[in-house]
Amino acid sequence: MRFNRILARPVGTFIVLVLPWLVEMAQAGEAHIYVIHQDDGSVRFTNKPPKDGERAEVFTSRAAGGSFRRITGMTTRQLGDSRASLKSTYFRIPGRQRIYPQLYAEVIDEAAELHDVDPALVRAVIHAESAFNPRAVSPKGARGLMQLMPGTARMLGVRNAFSPASNIHGGTKYLSQLLRRYRNEIYAIAAYNAGEVPVDRYNGVPPYSETREYVRRVLRLKKQYSLHLNG
Repeated sequence: MRFNRILARPVGTFIVLVLPWLVEMAQAGEAHIYVIHQDDGSVRFTNKPPKDGERAEVFTSRAAGGSFRRITGMTTRQLGDSRASLKSTYFRIPGRQRIYPQLYAEVIDEAAELHDVDPALVRAVIHAESAFNPRAVSPKGARGLMQLMPGTARMLGVRNAFSPASNIHGGTKYLSQLLRRYRNEIYAIAAYNAGEVPVDRYNGVPPYSETREYVRRVLRLKKQYSLHLNG
C-alpha cells in the first residue's frame, strides 16, 4: 500500500489524522512513514522513501506492539543503521506509554534538587511538553525540552532555550515557582500549560479540554516515572 498526501498544517496536528493509516500499515508490516516539509510550507506524508539528501521526519512502526517511534530531522543517508540507537518519541496503541527515565537524568536530578521539585514531575513535564526533544518548537514558539516561551525564558535567565541544561534548569525553576504560588500540584501543572491568568480566573484548572488532558497526562506520566525511580 502506498500513499502520498500533501497537507498545509502543523505536523503535530496531522500525526493524529494519519494515525489510522499508521496503524493499518504497522499491521500490514509496512515500516516507515516519512513527513517531508515542502518549500511552499506544505507537509507531505508518504511511505515512499524521500530522495537522497532530502530531510524528513521518519515514523518507524513496530508492528508487533502496534507502536511508532519518531526520528526527527534526519536525511535518508543519515538514517542508515542508526535507528535502533536513537532516543525517539513513541506512540503506543494500546498499552502503557514508554518512558525515558535515563535521558538527561543527571541534569534533571540536579535541577529538581536545586529547586525542590519532585524529579518524577520534572520528567513528566518534559515528556508531555517535548517528548525529550531538545530542538522542539511549538506552533506558538515555545522552545526546547520544557517548551519555554521566549518571554518566560528571559524571565528565568535562560539565554539558549535549546541548551538542554539551561532549558531544564529554567523550566524546573518555573515549575517550582508555580508550585510555591498555588501550593497545589494540579493547579501548578495547569498553569504550566495554560498560564497563570486562566488558573487565577477560574480558581483552579481552567475549563480548556487541552489543559485538562495535559494535567491528566502529566499526572499519569509522573506516576510511571515515580514507580521507576522509587522501585
